[in-house]
Amino acid sequence: MENEELNQQPEELEPRQGYTPRPAWQVWAARIGLVIMIISVILYYWHIASGGMQ
Repeated sequence: MENEELNQQPEELEPRQGYTPRPAWQVWAARIGLVIMIISVILYYWHIASGGMQ
């Protein structure tokens, strides 16, 4: 009986969906976030290079 259960195919499999691109707002939010992070790192390095004192 166990062999019969293993050989049975599932009645209906969900079809695989293809690639769906991300919404435009998520893409732009990621780009803006990247620019903010790069500027933050540049300012941080500049602060360290200037001696860390104000």
